[in-house]
Amino acid sequence: MRRLFLTLAIAAAAWTVTAAQQGRGRATASPPPATTTPRLVVLISIDQFRANYIERYQSQWTRGLHRLVTTGAFYPLAAYPYAVTKTCAGHSTISTGTFPWTHGMIDNAWYDRVQKKSVTCTEDATVNAIAFGGEGGGTEKHSGRMQMVPAFADELRLQAVRPPRIVSMSLKARSAIGLGGHGGPQTMVFWQEEEGTWETSTAYASAPWPEVDAYIKAHPIAAARGSKWTRLKPESAYFGWDKAPGEPAAGQEFPYTIDGTAATGENSFMGRWQRSPLSDAYLNGLAMTLADKLLLGQQPTGTDMLAVGYTALDLVCHQFGPFSHEVQDLLMRLDEELGLLFAQLDKTVGAGRYVVALSADHGVAPLPEQAAAAGFDAGRTSTAAIRKVLQSELVAMFGEGTHLASVTNPYIVFSPGIADRIRATPDARRRIETAMRTLNGMSKFYWSDDIASSAATDDDLLRMLRRSYYPGRSGDFAYILKPYWLAQATGTTHGSPYDYDRRVPVMLMGAGIRAGQYFTAATPADIAPTLALLTGITLSRAEGRVLVDALQR
Repeated sequence: MRRLFLTLAIAAAAWTVTAAQQGRGRATASPPPATTTPRLVVLISIDQFRANYIERYQSQWTRGLHRLVTTGAFYPLAAYPYAVTKTCAGHSTISTGTFPWTHGMIDNAWYDRVQKKSVTCTEDATVNAIAFGGEGGGTEKHSGRMQMVPAFADELRLQAVRPPRIVSMSLKARSAIGLGGHGGPQTMVFWQEEEGTWETSTAYASAPWPEVDAYIKAHPIAAARGSKWTRLKPESAYFGWDKAPGEPAAGQEFPYTIDGTAATGENSFMGRWQRSPLSDAYLNGLAMTLADKLLLGQQPTGTDMLAVGYTALDLVCHQFGPFSHEVQDLLMRLDEELGLLFAQLDKTVGAGRYVVALSADHGVAPLPEQAAAAGFDAGRTSTAAIRKVLQSELVAMFGEGTHLASVTNPYIVFSPGIADRIRATPDARRRIETAMRTLNGMSKFYWSDDIASSAATDDDLLRMLRRSYYPGRSGDFAYILKPYWLAQATGTTHGSPYDYDRRVPVMLMGAGIRAGQYFTAATPADIAPTLALLTGITLSRAEGRVLVDALQR
């Protein structure tokens, strides 16, 4: 029946894809027939992993990333088809197979009009924190209650022939929860608070899981204080030049001492540890230990799941940019860590008896200083400048008062009643847009009634904004900066509708996967439907497609 089901699914979806190119590498182990359900799903997200890192840096990799590129299925054209490319939106898209206009996780945070404050995408005052490692009770309260669609993990738990063990972890709550879903029996979802405490919440557990607790007690992060982050390879092995324009000032270069000069934040010990390869290695060690202790993928029937959101790349790249030696070194080291993980799973689960899916939640822009030095129209503005210009124009139209509730990128939320007054005032929208154009870096503007509309449009940016729009959470007015412009004073970021933020890898490897490089359209939303087909479950709702060209016939 499984062979018949797979054959029918491929035939039904074949009209949506073009013929795949021939595979380019030899697999290191012979995978089982396509009718064999994977014993383990390994879902990996590398935060802020640009698609072109593969073309740019793959010659520096020899283990895990190299194995994925050379023996897996790779979609070089994969991209998010929506505008607000943020961490919470990306992880929920990967896990649910839907886009923000459906799953509701439009951003890392948004303005709640009822509470009259900004809320994060995973905060939940109705739950309590549960800390690991003998720490206090924890302070951050998180759950997946605002993710409006079940994740693949949720559907696997509901439909699997054997109750699966599911583990999802990351430094960030929004990554672990985005991948791991809403929780349930035999499901572990946990993360690290900003100051370093590992925790989960009562949405997922009633007490610390002994396996997680034991690892964290046995591996105190404080033991890394004073350690060095040095180059893995000679400096000549790195592309480009170190200490390039826009990178942090003097003193921020190899070798780095993992120590702290502040109690909290980027310059604290924990901030520097998180922003180094040490945090990826720690997370990888924890994943390998749990996979072993919980016997993930080692039962004769059914499918377990391991999801890991590696975060260090995002933290490093925000400071140093995508072309830095720091980013290259971190990826070299992550390549080694993934090699260790895959080697262990080869032994415990069996090569070809687990399936790996890898993607990223978003890409990242180059540092504007580097883009400007290369002759691009690039630069910086700020949300403070935007707020000042908007408030001044609104006061000129409506008199004194606080007319702005929230100013972020790309959304403006007006104070109660102001949006209605703008709508009712002739020429108000034109005046607001004219005022915004006095700021450098502005490109286009959109109003919420156009974004929420289903009217036909040939405006690609508007179509992408619509896929990022969720009623009650999105703003009243959106501004789009020009390419290579950022609304912040230092470093780089993401969140735009441009290719450097939308294009990310979509890679598959292992059970049921046919190696090759496939130049067909794909999005990270295709991962969950593909995993669902391989594991014999049905998603309640999916906007992605099954990547049939990468499946063994």
